[in-house]
Amino acid sequence: MTNTADNRVVPLFSIAKEAWELESPKHRRRSIIQEFALNTSTHGLPGIARSQSKHNCIFWTVSFFIFTGVMTYFVTQSIKNYFEYPTQTSVSIFVERSQVFPAVTFCNYSPARYDHLIEPFLNYTNSINATNTNDTTTFTVEQVVLLRDFLQVQSNTGAPISQYLFSLDTMLIECVYNDKNCTTNDFISFLSSTYGQCFTFNAKTKTTNGSDLRYTNDDGGSGKLILRLYAQSHLYVPYASEDVSVGMIAMIHDNTQLPLIDVAGILLVPGRRHRLGYKKKTNQFLSSPYTDCTTK
Repeated sequence: MTNTADNRVVPLFSIAKEAWELESPKHRRRSIIQEFALNTSTHGLPGIARSQSKHNCIFWTVSFFIFTGVMTYFVTQSIKNYFEYPTQTSVSIFVERSQVFPAVTFCNYSPARYDHLIEPFLNYTNSINATNTNDTTTFTVEQVVLLRDFLQVQSNTGAPISQYLFSLDTMLIECVYNDKNCTTNDFISFLSSTYGQCFTFNAKTKTTNGSDLRYTNDDGGSGKLILRLYAQSHLYVPYASEDVSVGMIAMIHDNTQLPLIDVAGILLVPGRRHRLGYKKKTNQFLSSPYTDCTTK
């Protein structure tokens, strides 16, 4: 019996031990992070993952954190500004050919006229034993103090005091609006504690509800009011006016505004031509939370 041997060569491969071992969890996490860094669209991270040297890695790392800080700053500022409710001012200019002409108020600088006042005034001062005279040609400084008391008593008792004050028909010499004459009927009157009876042109009243207001383009004009006034200085009560001796006081205001002529009035001296202008400014404020304004 003969034995035969198989002399065929079988190749052997050397396999490292690490190849048979499972990939460690730490290596897997690192691979996932590296794969994410290489494929993400975030700027800077792919550069860090592809770095082959420490210099490149440091450069991309520093750049990434610098611009991340800049981005964080601006995002934080945007969120902060949003919750602060910043406001923006918007200025718009509109040209309106037809506008309501403002109201014009004027008063005589003297609160009362001497010729109508002196006799009733002396009767009052004599009745309260403040004076004992019937001399209507003399008026002293001491009597000025009692003048306002007299007018106050007349007003409180319901007695008319307009007869002691300057009337419009005695002061108004000429009234022209847009080249058209105006009369005393175009004025309304009210009482001032300082200047007596005052008169307002083109005021909005409750009875008419603004239907009789004048407009700047009425009668083809541009909104021009001309007034010629007579101060009647010879009828002034002596010592009644403290600042000046003779004059008128005037004020231009909105048609619905109560004229605070004691505060904002402009003194007009006699014998001069005065030109007064008017500008109207309207402010509209946003509601809460931008401002504390309400609709009430």
